[in-house]
Amino acid sequence: MNSKITALIVTYQRPKLLSRAILSVTEQTYKNIKICIFDDASGDETKDIVSKLSQNDKRVSYHCHSKNIGALANFRHAFESVDTPYFSILSDDDCLAMNFYENAIEVLDNNPKVMFVILNTLMIDKDSNLKSHVPSTNQLTFHSDIEGFDDFHSGKIPVTWTAMVFRKELADIYKEMDESIDIGHDIRFLVRAVSRHSYAYLSKVGAFFTQHSESISSTIKKVDLVHQGVQISRYIEIFHDKSVKPGIKDRTIFYIKKLLTKKPDIKKSIIEIIKNFIEYSDTDNKKIKLNISDFQYAGYLKTSIFLRSFHENKFVRIFVILIFGKFYKKRLIDNHNEMLALQNGIYKDYFEYIKKH
Repeated sequence: MNSKITALIVTYQRPKLLSRAILSVTEQTYKNIKICIFDDASGDETKDIVSKLSQNDKRVSYHCHSKNIGALANFRHAFESVDTPYFSILSDDDCLAMNFYENAIEVLDNNPKVMFVILNTLMIDKDSNLKSHVPSTNQLTFHSDIEGFDDFHSGKIPVTWTAMVFRKELADIYKEMDESIDIGHDIRFLVRAVSRHSYAYLSKVGAFFTQHSESISSTIKKVDLVHQGVQISRYIEIFHDKSVKPGIKDRTIFYIKKLLTKKPDIKKSIIEIIKNFIEYSDTDNKKIKLNISDFQYAGYLKTSIFLRSFHENKFVRIFVILIFGKFYKKRLIDNHNEMLALQNGIYKDYFEYIKKH
């Protein structure tokens, strides 16, 4: 087991977090690594950070675009550079567990028909504290054909590519697809990958994903008919893909139908309003107002009127705080204590590893 792997790291104006990301790769237990950093013209101390870290580590290379080309174009540039048997994708605000590559590459080396492997991702906040997790069982499972396609959609398998390792051939999938209108380009890539190839899921910690208000995922609207159409287009592409087996093509019809009949989750919007009544945040309040406007823009007029009335009614706010305030705050404290116990318990070594950077 000594095949070289490329860590593709895309970055823009996050030098301190980038440093953590790079160190999480350079200090892997698996050493045959190539680290390629693609800077989308940050114009800050990013170059200096990379230069300092690469002084004593020739595995690190740095490419800075002469002008800002946008996140998706930067990702494409990264995928086009892959020339090693294996690769992974790492955003500048995320980082890897110390034995991620060792665990993932062992699976791929021992199972030549498996084209990529998925490990678990720990969700952390901007201060590197645990927010949520998928319990690790150390179990290895294999997925292929229609069952593998459905398994990927089931919610039982992580779909965060930060904790995935791919064979070189899969880079071609990204290069051939049009991601320009899809903010969920990672999912577009992965759905294509599972429609064509076998994969494995190893239930061990592989990476850390930072949840914060600046991430692309946090900007996705709760009701967005245009994005719903973009999601449908992913399956239309697979349906017309000559590399995909007929059974999986037929299965795309099921997922297209689900998206066509999908209705906005009003309950989730109400819960977010209630949460903000109890723990007020100006940022979240602005998001709630935008969400209500999105409902109106999409033609859900009665829903938007109801949500706006609920959100702006002072008596509703007082009632919610009185009835649910103590319960919600206790739940927050209980969840915080549970995550802290896990962070200082079974995940202690992982958090000590990333926090020292």
